[in-house]
Amino acid sequence: MFRKIKGQESTLELLQKAIEHDRISQAYLFHGSDGVGKFMTALYFGMAVNCAAINQLKPCGICSSCHKFLSLEHPDFLYVFPTPILNLNAEGEIKNSDVAKQYQAYLKNKISTPWQEFFFKEITEIRKESIGLLSKRLELSIHEARYRIVIIENADMMNIPTANAFLKTLEEPPSDTVIIMITERMQMMLPTIISRTQPVYFKPLTRGIVESILINQFEVSDALARTASRISAGNLKTAIRIGSDNASPLRDWAFEIITLAAKSDELGFLALMDKNKDRQKKDQLIELLKYVRIIISDLATLSTESETDITNIDMIDTLKDIAKNKTELSSKTYEYLLWLEDLNRKIDGNVNLNLVILNLFLKTKNLLSA
Repeated sequence: MFRKIKGQESTLELLQKAIEHDRISQAYLFHGSDGVGKFMTALYFGMAVNCAAINQLKPCGICSSCHKFLSLEHPDFLYVFPTPILNLNAEGEIKNSDVAKQYQAYLKNKISTPWQEFFFKEITEIRKESIGLLSKRLELSIHEARYRIVIIENADMMNIPTANAFLKTLEEPPSDTVIIMITERMQMMLPTIISRTQPVYFKPLTRGIVESILINQFEVSDALARTASRISAGNLKTAIRIGSDNASPLRDWAFEIITLAAKSDELGFLALMDKNKDRQKKDQLIELLKYVRIIISDLATLSTESETDITNIDMIDTLKDIAKNKTELSSKTYEYLLWLEDLNRKIDGNVNLNLVILNLFLKTKNLLSA
């Protein structure tokens, strides 16, 4: 099943050698861009070290152990990810029924369509209650596996008290337990946590690999696969969303903001704000800024009368209309992109998200003004 993971040959070789020579670390840190196979590799690695197959390549994906891992229901598999406040009871059950439904919906999405965007209604992070429950479960005996597997997704979203609490587990990890942390923002993690793990880097996927996966595995047309591979910037999940019938609404939102900014249409923008009020959450705005960054870069490219490196080639007419007569746009874009990076950092803080979107519109309007 490792063959399903494309573009990470050196990483897979490293992990397979660890299995072959029985030199499996107790804690790994899988880091790299989003949508390049980190979670799938972590899950398959856990399956491989516990696979019951004898004469097949591991993981086989067929045995009872593999099936349980694929459905995220193995008794010796513990999965932690950013959530709203769960209000867990002593048995680890979620007290809030609405949050419990969202939690189960997240797991269902992770199993069946992991490339689809999923957003909780409330602010998410990895909370101390989740790490506390994890620590209690690690004190129990292993049920049936050779190695108990722990995957902590978006590990950078632990707050400081949570990270310090988890540090105790990393300092004295239980025997026959493999902890795999996943992050695309390694710089946001405590150095003391990083130092107790084996970092494993996942490189960005090339356009050619993304195109090939879209065409061969998802039956996307050649033209749409080329568009999706350019927009995604190596993020396979984004490429699949764009290549499917369910194109990202956040990309549409970004185009709407930029189009209204180019027209200086404040009333249209206010109506758009009201229309998208349910999307004004931290993780969605971070994703929105990614699309804005790509679109503005396309506009700067078009302002120099070049179409060769356009990313959103399926929206070329819209881009041409916005870029028309904006000959100075390319010289202003670098400063604007730096400003976007700063805005991205502020979203990670406790800023008013309505003001973030308003400032985005005003700054973009200033950039695109005649």
